[in-house]
Amino acid sequence: MPIRTLILTTLIVLSAGQTYLQAQTRDIWLCPQASIPPSPLNRAVDFMQLFTPDATWKKAAEHTRVFKLYGSFVNPARQGQIDTIVADLKRRGIAIGLETGTIDVNFKNPVPPCGGLGLVEGYGTPAQAANICAKIKKAGGRIDFLCMDEPLYYGHYFTKRAGKSQPGCQSPVDTILRLMIPTLNVYRQAFPDIVVGEVEPTEIAAFPGWQQVLSDWTAGFRALNGRPLAFMQLDIPWANRAPSVEPADAVAYFHFCETLRERHLLDKIGIIYDGTPLDTTDAAWMQDARNHLVELSDRYQLHPDMAIFQSWMPHPTHAMPDSDPNTLSSIVEFYVQRANRR
Repeated sequence: MPIRTLILTTLIVLSAGQTYLQAQTRDIWLCPQASIPPSPLNRAVDFMQLFTPDATWKKAAEHTRVFKLYGSFVNPARQGQIDTIVADLKRRGIAIGLETGTIDVNFKNPVPPCGGLGLVEGYGTPAQAANICAKIKKAGGRIDFLCMDEPLYYGHYFTKRAGKSQPGCQSPVDTILRLMIPTLNVYRQAFPDIVVGEVEPTEIAAFPGWQQVLSDWTAGFRALNGRPLAFMQLDIPWANRAPSVEPADAVAYFHFCETLRERHLLDKIGIIYDGTPLDTTDAAWMQDARNHLVELSDRYQLHPDMAIFQSWMPHPTHAMPDSDPNTLSSIVEFYVQRANRR
């Protein structure tokens, strides 16, 4: 083979390998539903079976960088369950992420009371954080990523959910940031290298002056914590929960996050790819999730740093096998194949 042809062939092979490696090393997160009965929260029926050596999500696991656990699962879970999860994820080389509330109203709760752990999403306590950390540590693991559960939305914007008595506090941004510090300190003391980011609903973009609020939020986080917010994961309410209009709000929110990244107030942007609460079957939910992925990628050219495949809804009922298009883990390979074609 002539040397020029050999060099060209080598470059093509290396280029193809680099593209595959990029897809392999993307920040892919997986987060099936998980809860402890009698919790009303949803749970994938095969959740604990994921953490066995012969579990049928091997291909998806090879691409998954982070497995996200819900604090509402870890906090009441038995130590044996956490031991099993930590050991299996360690064996697979998958990092542990935790999504949980961090706003601590505790004894500072105003009169009449608002917010609070177990009453309004986004809230948590140092005691809960200590319990979660102790369980993970006892299992020989560590929490690599802390994903704060929508603190800006539930702390600042949220008013009240229909049929629920406890209202949101609608606190100023600087108050919320200060109330999170005791909880964040527990996680950082237990795991000094923990990476702290958050998930927020993109309906924030439907509120007046949201860009300034989000700027103040991220700037305040950096000032109090000495580092930028590590990531922002976008939760898109595809059922168009008022006042949100999607995907328009998601697109606007994503692009504003890009400006925050340019200003060094944010490191990475992620998108949660999911179905909707209106989907009544696993097949419908998964098809919607794939459609949303394609729409955001192809029509709106949104290419996040992190791809999160997550459900807290009734569907899909199963996380595996990853060869079944109606299970949550199947969308990982769908995403990777599309990424490799780009």
